[in-house]
Amino acid sequence: MVLTEQDITDFVIYPDASAPTSWTIDLHYPDPKNTEHFPDAEFKSIAVHKTIHPYPIPYRCFYSRNIDNLFMAGRNISVTHVALGTVRVMRTTGMMGEVVGMAASVAAKNKTTPRGVYQEHLDELQRLMTKGASKYNIENLQNYNLGGTLGSKK
Repeated sequence: MVLTEQDITDFVIYPDASAPTSWTIDLHYPDPKNTEHFPDAEFKSIAVHKTIHPYPIPYRCFYSRNIDNLFMAGRNISVTHVALGTVRVMRTTGMMGEVVGMAASVAAKNKTTPRGVYQEHLDELQRLMTKGASKYNIENLQNYNLGGTLGSKK
């Protein structure tokens, strides 16, 4: 599965929803002022942000379609270049790592591949994701900026 801009802007929630992301679609382009002075050799860029509703990344983006036992978590997951603009930030990639770690434990326990986790053990992975990887009985002090999101989608 390759996550696309349309999936994000249409707020498509897949059954294998996993790590959430809330960052804008953040794309960088050559700075037009810099282009005037350095045509075809721009070195400054501008960022263009498109606000989104926070959404969960499909688990299927976290494993290779070509290599049976390869997980991915971070800027190398299966997304288009535009969708990468929202999933590439550190908080999100850290949560991807948590999901992939949980999926790896499910795969090892059941002697299967990352794809096998999706096909045959997704419910087990979802239980682990619901339980989470954090410490319990600790006050949540993590107030953070949602990256200029459109807010929750109802």
